[in-house]
Amino acid sequence: MSVQSLIQDLRYAVRQLSKSPGFTITAVTVLALGLGANIAVFTIVSGVLLRPLPYAEPDRIVKIALDGPLPYYAMSYANMLQLRDAAGARLKMGMKREEVPVSVVGPGGRFQVVHSTATADFFDMLGVAPVLGRGFRPEEDEPGRNNVVLLGEDVWRKMYAADPKIAGKLITILGKAYTIVGVMPKGFWFGYAHEMEIWSPVALAPGSRTQMDGKGGLFGGEMYARLPEGMTAAQLADGINRAQAVIAKEIPDDENLPTHVKVTGYQQSLNEEARKPLLLLYGVVAGIWALACLNVTSLMLARAVARTREQAVRSALGASRMRLLQQSIVESLVLSGMGAVLGLALAQAAIEVLHSQFEKRLPLSFAVQLDWRVLTGLTVLTLITAVVVGMFPALRATRRNLQSGLQGVTTTASVSQNRTREALVVGQLALTVVFLVGAGLFLRTIHALRQVPLGFNEQNVLTGGIILNGESHGIGDFEGKPGQQENVVRDIYLPLIERVRAIPGVQVAALSSVLPLRNEMEVTLCTSLDHMKAPKGKAPCAEGRLASAELIEALGIPMLRGRFFSESDTVGAPIAVVVNEAFVKQNSPDKDPIGRVYSMSDQGPFANAHIVGVLADTKQNNVTDPTKPEVYFSLAQTEPGTPLYGIATAFIQVAIRAGVPANSLRAQFDKALHEVAPDATTTNVKTIHEAVEDSFGSQTLMAHLLESFAGLALLIASVGLYGLLSFSVAQRTREIGVRIALGSPQAEIVNLVMRRAILLVGFGLAAGAGLAWYAVALARSYVYGVDTHDGVTFVSVAVLLSMASFLAAWLPARRAAAVDPILALRSE
Repeated sequence: MSVQSLIQDLRYAVRQLSKSPGFTITAVTVLALGLGANIAVFTIVSGVLLRPLPYAEPDRIVKIALDGPLPYYAMSYANMLQLRDAAGARLKMGMKREEVPVSVVGPGGRFQVVHSTATADFFDMLGVAPVLGRGFRPEEDEPGRNNVVLLGEDVWRKMYAADPKIAGKLITILGKAYTIVGVMPKGFWFGYAHEMEIWSPVALAPGSRTQMDGKGGLFGGEMYARLPEGMTAAQLADGINRAQAVIAKEIPDDENLPTHVKVTGYQQSLNEEARKPLLLLYGVVAGIWALACLNVTSLMLARAVARTREQAVRSALGASRMRLLQQSIVESLVLSGMGAVLGLALAQAAIEVLHSQFEKRLPLSFAVQLDWRVLTGLTVLTLITAVVVGMFPALRATRRNLQSGLQGVTTTASVSQNRTREALVVGQLALTVVFLVGAGLFLRTIHALRQVPLGFNEQNVLTGGIILNGESHGIGDFEGKPGQQENVVRDIYLPLIERVRAIPGVQVAALSSVLPLRNEMEVTLCTSLDHMKAPKGKAPCAEGRLASAELIEALGIPMLRGRFFSESDTVGAPIAVVVNEAFVKQNSPDKDPIGRVYSMSDQGPFANAHIVGVLADTKQNNVTDPTKPEVYFSLAQTEPGTPLYGIATAFIQVAIRAGVPANSLRAQFDKALHEVAPDATTTNVKTIHEAVEDSFGSQTLMAHLLESFAGLALLIASVGLYGLLSFSVAQRTREIGVRIALGSPQAEIVNLVMRRAILLVGFGLAAGAGLAWYAVALARSYVYGVDTHDGVTFVSVAVLLSMASFLAAWLPARRAAAVDPILALRSE
């Protein structure tokens, strides 16, 4: 193949395609849809699952987590220190504690950023150093000395115009001045990628270096380590598990500290929830690409038949078969190239939609963008597409008899050619059945999820999280010390509720540390009932909650027994506790729980808290999991020095039942909050109905995406069937003219075409049903409330595909019936 012949073929291909605009537009559009869908999804897969981590030797970074019967344990800092000592001096460890959205002020104005905290040794463990300035020093982990900050590169650039002398300047975070000590490299992130992020050292209170409790990791967070040379994750796990077993035994008063830790590769732990949906989605778009290739291959076959005489003339003039193949492949390459360009434009639009949907439904750690991996993938896929759609038609065309081609015998397509095109259409229909069945199962799953009793009334309730500025309100110690900090319950939360209740349109308002299906803060409490000490590991455990009066009215939760909190349940009154039905079934199945003592401490009022009521169960993390035991304490009875005060200072949520559209109250809620706490931050404000929909997670996401892709597949398959029948009618024009001249009625001509369509659709349905029967196994873990081999879904798909195919076949059939026999016979 010479460069000159290649250029000639390119020019020839462009001329030929410009002469057939209908064919070119159809083929390019179909290829663009197939290629664009693949590029959009591959961009997300590449960014989320394949993108290298921005650290030195990231494969050596592992996540270390406590592993026990409860859903979540935050490892205490003291526990981390003991494990590090047990593992030896070669092991570098670090801990990340939290990410909080905050408002910061600098020369560039006010910006919303994410403020993350980590131990001073965290960045050294990652092997990442600031590009400007310095990192954290060990002593900056101490309270009062942790007012230093590292800026993300984008914060430095946007707020400080990339000032090279930024080190030593001040930045205001929630009303407190921090000294900027450095700037992190461009593209650095950890955990979940944020566009604007800053980092400060964790303020480790004096007791955090020795306190080993595991009840909630009062001074804990997520622990990470860098494996030394020659050490594997399994070897590290063996060593520190032996140490953890000894540590747990030495703490007899803490029945909740797990004896086992789990060590996993950090990259493996990232996006674990998104991995399976992404791979499943990529399988779907690969099918869309295959469907597009089948469709365009069918079009190319028909085009090859129409150009039989042209190919014969070229052969007679001395063109070799290889030369003809080259010309056909170049033409398909031009088509694929145009499809790739259009597909790239479609992909860029789709990426924004897909990524926003994935971020909304699933936790993602990466910002997604087109990069060299995606462009390389597009180039490779374009070349493969050109070969797939061009090679087979070219081989069939160059295999024809030269004499018959020169004689122009093209009015009646060969049986072999027809069967090939029909097989391609059957393949398209079969793939479409698979997509439609998948979409049907997911849609029925969403319907089943929406029928699950939630235990509360989701209509017209606005919810949102509230994060206080800890420095402004003296919040630093999780448990709190009387006299050392502001009482945020008395001074902020209770006045806030009164202001919110006064907003026009608000019927009821309440606060709670956790709301149904908005479980953004998990705290598990394991104590005792009636002062009876349970065997180790069998203490009555429940999800701890703080709530204000009127929460059950705000959410519409039924009260089964006793009462909920009232305005009289305040500091100084007997401590009241409300539990849910799941708590009763697990911890008091044979005894009335009302009046039983629930002890939260060895002395003081919380040592003799009494259960005063039983709530109906509500769905917590998602609608499919069984409800876990819950125990509620009155928010108004919580003050500094009480066991649960740390929950109140860490995070609280509001529930507002409105008599007007709930979303219309967002601005008034923000105003009321900032009147009582000007530097507080709201997070994730949305209606409880939106929270319910979001809790469906990957099921909703896959349902919407499969619905879109199934519609696209149905359109492509219908176009393929229409094109085949239209071409068949055109090729059989003389035969149809003879039939009409001999007296065949129009209905018989219509039936002639429709019978062929029915046969093809029947084969496609049968093949597709067989494929779908086995393919649905891949989605079994996403299907809820419906059998994967659901008969209603399969029958509905058959009806839908039959209707679409009937419409696609009817137009060619009508055109066949309208053939003028005189004109048809003259055309020969």
